[in-house]
Order: sequence, then structure tokens, then C-alpha cells
Amino acid sequence: MSSTLNRDDIIAGIREVIVRLRDARVTATIQIVGGAAIALTIDGDRPATVDVDGPITPLEDVEAIAVQIARERGWPSDWVNDKAKIFLPDGMGRSAEWVTLYDRDGIVIQAASAAMLLAMKLRAVERRGLRDIDDVATLLSATGIETADGAEDLLNEFFPGEDLSPRTYDRVRKVLVAGLPSPRRPPSPDFS
Repeated sequence: MSSTLNRDDIIAGIREVIVRLRDARVTATIQIVGGAAIALTIDGDRPATVDVDGPITPLEDVEAIAVQIARERGWPSDWVNDKAKIFLPDGMGRSAEWVTLYDRDGIVIQAASAAMLLAMKLRAVERRGLRDIDDVATLLSATGIETADGAEDLLNEFFPGEDLSPRTYDRVRKVLVAGLPSPRRPPSPDFS
């Protein structure tokens, strides 16, 4: 069983979810954040991720289909989940921003914007240390942010009143000093 998914796996898996939702005549919205969103829209060479997570409606129908696909492909049963929805902006500041990747037959697939992903990943660095720092570097490049102050300003737009800790501020500054990557922006995923 593979415990990670690369960009091609994510596209094939979501494509199969769409087919099965359509066959069942279920309308659904899947909004993707984290590493899967980065791989789909910002960095086609991003290393594999463990899941496709974000807000999902209707959760039960989508999860049931995803579990079937997981069994067939040897993937973890929770490869599609909504665990990250608690980390989304709450609307007190800048609202959640989505890029629509697919919208047909009542099925909508969206990925978080680069700016929202960066704000979320900056918060993740606060909690999880260096685990997300490569994604932060990629997202700094994608958003054109060139200073740690600029990164903190963006964080505050989405999450008012949240500043970077001195440790995270320094980590962001070091990433910027070292030089940002030039991510290979992938073509739009083909879910048809």
C-alpha cells in the first residue's frame, strides 16, 4: 500500500471520485488545501502528500466513494478527508479564496489560492516547525512576497491579530535570504 500521493495520483483519484459522484447523481463540492493544492496549482514537482484535504460537501457521500477508490488503488482509506477545514480563515479577516479547477454536472473541485495557502502554511510552521518550510518557500515565490514583514502582513490579512513568532519570523527571513525556488507551475489538472 502506498501511503503518499503524487500529482498524477491526486488527479486520477479525483477524476474517479467525479465519475462515481456523477454516476450516483450526487452533487458535491471538494475544496482542496495543503500539499495537494500546491501540487495541483502551484508546483507540479512538489513531493508527494499523504492526503487530499479541505472542506467537502456532502462529506459522507464523497468519503464513501473515496474509501472504495482507496481499496482499489491500495491507498489509505482517508486519502480524501476534511481534517484541514478547521485551519481555514474564519472570515474575521480576508475570506477564504478558491480557484475553481472543475465545475460540471453539479460537481465543483476547487483549490485554495496561493495567498490563502501561504497564510495557512505560516500558521503550520508555528505549530509544526520546519515540516512545512519548503511549502512556505514555494508559496512566498508564487505570491511574490519578498520580506518576512510582507509574509506577516499576509498572515494578518487572513488571520487578524496573529503575528509570526520571533522563531517563525526568523525562519521566513532565512528562507528569503537563501533564495526562493522557482516552482514549475503545472498545467491545469484535467479532471474530465
